[in-house]
Amino acid sequence: MLYLEVPFSQKELAKQQGARWDPLKKKWYIPDADNIDLSLFQAWLPLTEIMPEIMPDLQPGLVGDSDFSNPNRAEKNSLSLSQLLSQVQIKLQSQFPKAIWVRAEIANLNERRGHIYLELSENNDQGQTLANCRAMIWASTADSLLAQFEKTTGSTLKDGQKVLVQAQVNFHEKFGFSLVIQDIDPSFTLGEIEANLIAIRQRLIKEGVYQANKQRELARDFFRIAVISPPNAAGLGDFRAEADRLQHLNLCEFVYFHSAFQGEQVRDEMLAAFEAFDALHQKNAFDALVIIRGGGAKLDLNPLNQYELAKALCAMPIPVLTGIGHERDNTILDEVAHTRFDTPSKVINGIWQQISQQAKRAVDNWQRIESGALQRLQNATAHLSQLKQQLEHNQARSFSYWQHQLAPLFAQIQSRSQQQLGQNKVRLDSLIAQVYRQAKQPIARLKTDLLAHQQQVEASAKKAVIFYRQQSQQTLSFILSSGPQTQLKRGFAMAKTDANQPISSAQQAAKLNEFSLQFTDGELRVRPVQSQSNKTH
Repeated sequence: MLYLEVPFSQKELAKQQGARWDPLKKKWYIPDADNIDLSLFQAWLPLTEIMPEIMPDLQPGLVGDSDFSNPNRAEKNSLSLSQLLSQVQIKLQSQFPKAIWVRAEIANLNERRGHIYLELSENNDQGQTLANCRAMIWASTADSLLAQFEKTTGSTLKDGQKVLVQAQVNFHEKFGFSLVIQDIDPSFTLGEIEANLIAIRQRLIKEGVYQANKQRELARDFFRIAVISPPNAAGLGDFRAEADRLQHLNLCEFVYFHSAFQGEQVRDEMLAAFEAFDALHQKNAFDALVIIRGGGAKLDLNPLNQYELAKALCAMPIPVLTGIGHERDNTILDEVAHTRFDTPSKVINGIWQQISQQAKRAVDNWQRIESGALQRLQNATAHLSQLKQQLEHNQARSFSYWQHQLAPLFAQIQSRSQQQLGQNKVRLDSLIAQVYRQAKQPIARLKTDLLAHQQQVEASAKKAVIFYRQQSQQTLSFILSSGPQTQLKRGFAMAKTDANQPISSAQQAAKLNEFSLQFTDGELRVRPVQSQSNKTH
């Protein structure tokens, strides 16, 4: 079993080559090293496995079972540092005789005397550094390589870019390991950062939403603004210093939402902040959404370059103002936002200016309205005064005229009214007398008929009462004559058990040893006697 030094980013490749994972030591290993071609795993072999190959000229006994208990012998078999590093140099040159293509990220870049010195690195998904080394572009090729790279990608070579370079492996006894860059592939462009930006931009343009938020009409005045930022961002303090003044003056309300702007949680937290903003916007609308962070390294801003975030921002129902970084920093969120500011301070200054301009415009408008209203009021007052005088004059003339016209008409109406009133009074008295006579005759006839019907009803009622009284007496007498005492008087007897229950059949009486017979004048106890026919049976 041979353990390997496998970087996290290369674990899948090692697994494909046949390596296995040891969960206890948390390392990859070769299960059967003696029967496997170790050249497949050369990049991950530990130094102890490489040493015999890179030092073929060492004397026997230097490695392995050397007897270091003898100082003279150990010194005799040892190498100086320069000799060891020279052997390493020879071995590397033999293993990498030609330039190879290498993928890496530029961690640092400097220019001295026309030469470009770089620090290349490789990080895993958790941001841990897996490898780094020095590299350089000599002045003889630097100008042509950088010019071609900038022409193709539209960007200069700078920190934070992931590049694909053709490099010659170089090792120096004094300066150590480095790469001499001979060519740069422009198609690799800006690595994941710029390539991702281009891909997102083209996708949004294809979907027709890239300019959606820019087409939103910016409010003429701000009364309520939503702000999304990291909870402890330096730019947030600068922003709030001015925003709090606006809110204290009741000029504009600011509602803050927080989200991470770095790390793997950016997407989930930012989308959650968008959802929280939308929920409040539905209840009480905002005038604008502000996204601020403050300056930072370009790599720190890369988590914001995500398609889901950019599309969500394009679909925002109100204009979005961004102040995520400095002038040199740009994200896809800046591109699709309605307005991009360099810093959070410039965002709040822009809001201040908009509110101030609107306030000045409102003051000017108010003054014009006040002046115009005063002039109109004066004109209306003069006009009303003139109309009042004219109305009073016309009213007096009309009153005099109609008073003169109505006096004879009033006398004529009064005379005719009195005449009509007398005639109608005589006619009304005659009609009342006629109605009284016509109503009196049928009432008398009806009264006579009513008395006759009343007498007839009283006679019929008396006869009915007498008849039903006789019927009731007869029925009562019949009922009383049908009782037990009446039947006993007629010569009948009633058989009863000891429980005073009637005996209704001979069969029932035959079953009793003794029972009672009740007569009209008393009772007798009797015993049943079986008949002759019953005895024979």
